[in-house]
Amino acid sequence: MKMYNIGINAKVEKPMIHIAVCDDEPRAAGEAERLILQTGEDLNELIEISLYYSGESFARALRDGRQFDIILMDIELGGLDGIAAGQLLREDDGYDPVQLIYISSHEEYHMQLFDLRPSGFMKKPVTPESFKQKLVRAIHKTLRLRQQGRTNFLAVQLKNQELRIPHRDIHYLESSIRRITLVTQNRTLQYYGKLVVEEEKLASSHFVRIHQSYIVNFYSIQAISAKKIMLTTGCELPVSSKYSPAVRRAYLNFRGELV
Repeated sequence: MKMYNIGINAKVEKPMIHIAVCDDEPRAAGEAERLILQTGEDLNELIEISLYYSGESFARALRDGRQFDIILMDIELGGLDGIAAGQLLREDDGYDPVQLIYISSHEEYHMQLFDLRPSGFMKKPVTPESFKQKLVRAIHKTLRLRQQGRTNFLAVQLKNQELRIPHRDIHYLESSIRRITLVTQNRTLQYYGKLVVEEEKLASSHFVRIHQSYIVNFYSIQAISAKKIMLTTGCELPVSSKYSPAVRRAYLNFRGELV
């Protein structure tokens, strides 16, 4: 994985665009990396590039919860090929917004790719002009999706690294003196921030503010009363009187949507 601060005027707080390249030909992967860097410089966008030289290594990254905005996937990979890797990606609803662009020296795969909802196809050898054109469109689409709030992750600035935590993994967020504690299925993270800012990043259909200091994922709620919430983990959190009526209404609406 490589991270680049693209652009002379790029700001540290600007969200990164996460791009994965999966190609078992190191030379082709290196050329894709070079063109991505050039495109990022042209657009003055922060880019994180992750290179994978096999379908298996890409699949491990998915299992580890790595999040991407754009994936450039070679089809003809030894072992787990690009189509099988794409199927693993699309099996998880959390990866629905990811743009999957296939690269191949053959064009007869179109029917096999239909169910994988690819965002584009590049035929090898790819010309730099064609590559950049398709990548620019994909980057612009990523930016539009973010502006529309159609993301399934929470971006967290931790030291000099941006982590992207899938919404489905979050149990709750707690705030204390400008420090956020983020509790997920498999870890607890702490970082500086304001709960009101994090609340704006989260989908209101999945998360609810229950207290001045707490935001909870509806999917993690096991039981709810006027004064507390029991999570599926067994943890209990307080519900303040200020938020209690709105919390109960929102939870009932959420349960209704699940039926």
